Amino acid sequence: MTRISGAALGLTLAAMFAGCAVGQPRGYVDATAWSANYTEEYIHEFHILTASGTDTGLEGIQVKEFSKGGAGGHECCSLIPGVGQTIKVVWKIGAYNDKEPQWKTYSKDVKVTGLTSNDPEWFNFVIVRFFPNHEVEAEFVSESSKFDGEPSPRVDQVFYGRRVMRQKGE
Repeated sequence: MTRISGAALGLTLAAMFAGCAVGQPRGYVDATAWSANYTEEYIHEFHILTASGTDTGLEGIQVKEFSKGGAGGHECCSLIPGVGQTIKVVWKIGAYNDKEPQWKTYSKDVKVTGLTSNDPEWFNFVIVRFFPNHEVEAEFVSESSKFDGEPSPRVDQVFYGRRVMRQKGE
């Protein structure tokens, strides 16, 4: 009986994942959002929208100033436009203790760069990088999900606790 229940569960999960893949818009990638901040402006939150302004559901919060680490948490997961497509990044800045009415909102259309993988043993994430003068970029990075996998050289040093400045386009 346990084997039958296990097989049924396996088939159900496979059908669910296949359904997600079938429903995925062409050219979209299922990704996690990482954020790196190369400014001294605290970013309370950011959202990734399609070029037409539709919310993708992928966002991030509490992205520290560069001098305080420069990284935000990792937010999982949503389908977003893939490499070569345009997304709109909307972000809100203000002092750490500012209340929401004091935040300033910015938005920028960004062409997504990088590489993605369809290999089930790899995972995709998009790094949203914030630069001075309200510049922003978005890059897909793929890494092996295996414990012995090498980290991508495209991953910013701020995620490893090292304050290494990066310039837009590097």
